[in-house]
Formats: sequence, C-alpha cells, structure tokens
Amino acid sequence: MTIHPLDALVILAYLGLMLILGLALSRRAGSSTQEFFLSGRRLPWFVAGTSMAATTFASDTPLVVTELVRRQGIGGNWIWVNFAISHVVTTFLLARLWRRSGVTTDVELCELRYSGRGAASLRAFKGLFYALVTNVVVLGWVILGMTAIAGIFGVPKLVTLAACIVLASLYASLAGLWGVVLTDLLQLAVALAGAVILAVKVLAAEGGLAGLRLRLPALTDAAGEPAARLAPLAGFDWASPGFRGAFMGFAVAILVQWWSWKYSDGGGVLIQRMNSSRSERDSLLATLWFAVVTYVIRPWPWYLVALVSLWVLPDMADHKAVYPAMMARYLGPGLLGLVLASMLAAFMSTIDTHMNLASSYFVHDVYRRFLRRDADERHYVAAARWSGIGIVLLGSLVAWRSESISDLFTFLLQLVAGAGAVFLLRWFWWRINAWSEISAMLASLLVASLLNLANEGQWFAHRFATWEIFLWNVGLSGAVWLAVAFLAPPTDEANLRGFVARTRPLGLWPARFWPEGRRRPLGASAGRTWANILAGVALIYGLLFGAGQALFGRAPQAVLLLGAALAGGLVLARNLRREPA
Repeated sequence: MTIHPLDALVILAYLGLMLILGLALSRRAGSSTQEFFLSGRRLPWFVAGTSMAATTFASDTPLVVTELVRRQGIGGNWIWVNFAISHVVTTFLLARLWRRSGVTTDVELCELRYSGRGAASLRAFKGLFYALVTNVVVLGWVILGMTAIAGIFGVPKLVTLAACIVLASLYASLAGLWGVVLTDLLQLAVALAGAVILAVKVLAAEGGLAGLRLRLPALTDAAGEPAARLAPLAGFDWASPGFRGAFMGFAVAILVQWWSWKYSDGGGVLIQRMNSSRSERDSLLATLWFAVVTYVIRPWPWYLVALVSLWVLPDMADHKAVYPAMMARYLGPGLLGLVLASMLAAFMSTIDTHMNLASSYFVHDVYRRFLRRDADERHYVAAARWSGIGIVLLGSLVAWRSESISDLFTFLLQLVAGAGAVFLLRWFWWRINAWSEISAMLASLLVASLLNLANEGQWFAHRFATWEIFLWNVGLSGAVWLAVAFLAPPTDEANLRGFVARTRPLGLWPARFWPEGRRRPLGASAGRTWANILAGVALIYGLLFGAGQALFGRAPQAVLLLGAALAGGLVLARNLRREPA
C-alpha cells in the first residue's frame, strides 16, 4: 500500500513542527549539563508526569500489545501491566527520596549510597551497561516497531533505519531534556488521539462492541483452545494447557516480577523526570499521574483493535505488523496520515528520551567521572550530543538484526530481573553494599543468558517458559547477592549517615545512622504511605479492569471494580491534601 499525498503532507507538517521546536530549544539546552539532562530541575508535576507517560508510549507499544493479545490473549499483557504496582510503590515510597538525593542520574546514587572502590566500580559498570546495553536494546525495539509500520507502506527496512537516525540526530541531540518534555505534551495528545481514532473506526466497521462480544467466544487457536489466547474471557479451565500457562504467567507477574525487574525503584526515565521536578511534591504527583495515564487511559484502544484483528487477520504470521495493517485497512486518506503522525509522535517521544538518558549515563557517570574531569560545561554537552548519536546507531543495528519486538522486550525484562530486589532494598536495609549490586547484576545476566541459550539450543528436553526463567533468575541471583551482602565488608558508616541524612528513608536503619541518633519524621507517616500505596493500586486496577468489564457487558463486575477505584481515589485525595510541599 502506498501513502496518499494528503497523508504525506500531514506527516511532513508534523515533522517540520518538531524540528522547529528542537532547534528553538537547542541553545537553552546547550548551556549546561543540568539544563541538557534535567531541565534545570524546574518541571511542574503535570509536565514531568506527562513526559513520563509519553516516553513510555512508543510507536512499538501498540505493536507489542497486539502481538501479546494475538499470542496469549489480553492476559498476556500482565507481563507489563503488573508494573503498575511497582510504579505506585515508587510514587509513595521513593519519588520524594529520589528528589532529595539531588543526583543527576540513578547511577550516581551508587557513590552516595555506597563507599570505596566498590561504589566507583559499580558506578562505572552500571553507567556503561545502561548506556550501551539496556537503552540500546530499548532503542532497537522502538526503531524495529517503526520499520514494521513503514514496511506496510512499502518502505524498505534500511531506508526506515536511515530516516530514524537522521531524525534523532537533527532533533533529539539538539534539544536536550527541555525539548523532550515540552514536545512530549503535544506528542502524547497526538498519540492518544490516533489510538482512539483507529479503535473507533475499527469497531464501527465490525459491528461495534456488540459484534466484538458475539465473535470472541467462537475464536480458537490452532489447537482449538480458546483459553490459549482468550483466557480472561474463556473462564477457569485448569485442564487447558493454554489456561495453565496464562495463569502461571499472571501469578509470577503479580507476585514476583513487579519487584524483581530492573526498574523496581523507578528506572532511569522516571528517575530523570523525578529529579527534574521543581519540588518533592511535584515529583510524587508526576509519578502518580504517569501511572494513571499509562495503565488506565492508554491500553483499551489497543486491546480492542488487537481483538478485532483475531478474526479480521487470523492468518497474519508477522504479529508486529498487524497493528499497522489494521491502520491501512480501516483509515482513509488524511485520517491515515494523522494516525501515522501519531505513531511518529510516539516514536520521537521515546527515542529522544532514551538518547538523552543513555548519553547522561555515558557522559555523567563514565566520561566525566572517570575520563575527563576538568572540561567546561559546553564540552560535556557536546559529548552528550555525539554519544547520543552513536547510541542511536547501535540501536539501529539491534533493530536491523531483530525480528520480534515482544521477544526483545521480554529478554530485557529477564536480563536484570535477579537484581531488582537489590535496587529496591538498598533504600531500606543498611546491609546492602556495592558488591551486592554488582554480584546481583552479574548473576542475573548469567542466569538469564544461559536459560535463553538453553531454549535456543534445545539443551534440555524441557523448554523454559518466560515465568520459569524469571523464577530461576530471582532465586539463584538472590542466593548470590544475599551471601555477598553478609560476607563482603559493609558500607562505611559515615557514608551511610550522609545518605540517610540527605534522603531520610524508611526502613531497617539503626539509630546510629540517623542525625542525633534518632529518626526524623518524614513528610507522611509510614501508615499513611502504605494506605496510599493500597489506594493507588485499587484506583488503577479498578479503573483498568472496570472499564474492560463494562466494555464486555458485565455490569455487576464493572460496578464492583469501579467502586473500588472510587474508594481508592477518595483515600488518595484526602491523604494528598496533607502532603507537604
């Protein structure tokens, strides 16, 4: 299918606007690394939270969601929906602490929390790993998603890769975080509008929600099992292998994965926005707003389009191309251009963030800390821009060599799953040391890689499911880092006292680490903090699942879930009024 001239005009107009904004903000961003990486720490909560939501809504996101629904049903999305718990915990336990820390990157915290050679080694290792591995893989699947969209319209993969590199170089490398967050406001609105427009057009052409409710129960997979893809709609059937797999994936996600992933304490993107907020309260509200947008507002248009695709395009083997194929099938000239522009908006909001974030790790935590300490600010900004371009080139190489977005996403989740507990517990338990983190990351990398190689090479008769890899990784890595925590020398007590005095965390901190030998009260009591966490989870999951039950015509369940959401919202509204600035 070719792109209509009207669609091309809409896309070019959008690109022109983004490039103008990038050029306009380049001078401000180039004045210092604080401006380039943190927007001068002056972002209000709505801007910071919207930017968080925009940057996690990439062009590949609806493609991944569609692939998961087609392979495993809506329940397959528990692989990422479980992170709502993690983000609510981050909101009320860690957002204020990150803002108090005053660090530029989350990796810088290593030398604030730990001491000695271990702290320096950990900072160098994590700086390189996050710059050249995790963010490169993220860029790879984001760019791969864009090549899938362009491929539907006959654009060769290599041409799309070249265009992505040029776009990133001209826009994201110029504007810094100021350009990222300000354009994110527009990009999120455009991206959400595009998703809703497509869902409305698809449903209108296929009999609406009534048609969806009638067709879904009759759908089966190749083995004739409805539970394999539609377990939430097919009922409880433990005899079905498809249902058992879906249930175990859900159980591991809800009980283990949310605290055992690499972003268990917020993750680089969110932490960058938290630290860019103008106050601790703004940091908290930004993270809460992000969680609501991400898990409540975004997903259902994608789910609906993916479910309809099960009978419209039942034999399409390339699942990552299904969502753009649905766009091409149901949208006419002009409207298609608008939705394509929305996908481009989602792409740019993610690629500019991960370029900026990866270059912050490389420049601030490796280059400036260990290689070149005496240069001026403009030198480091230039280094950030050039390193960002190099990182996009590496991401493009990953995209060139990859075929499945969901496989890349799943592998990255597995890669550091065994270290997630350490990233979270270091805020609450003094015995965690730098060698605990290093050993946890290395063990996790080794276990995840070996189990995936075992599957690939068929080393064993048993093939490890995704949830089994998570459990083995968390268990084996946990045994390693716990042993190291007790066997390795503890962190210097003077260092721990400085960390506690600056961040004032909850947790198992002996009185000797607190100023004047006693605990200083936090802005919110521990009881109110945990009440906020429970209320936040009820609000988000109540709205997400309540909306789904309403869409599928299940009124009693919808009322119950939406009632739980309302109760959670009222608790939060009352408690947040008490939060200090």
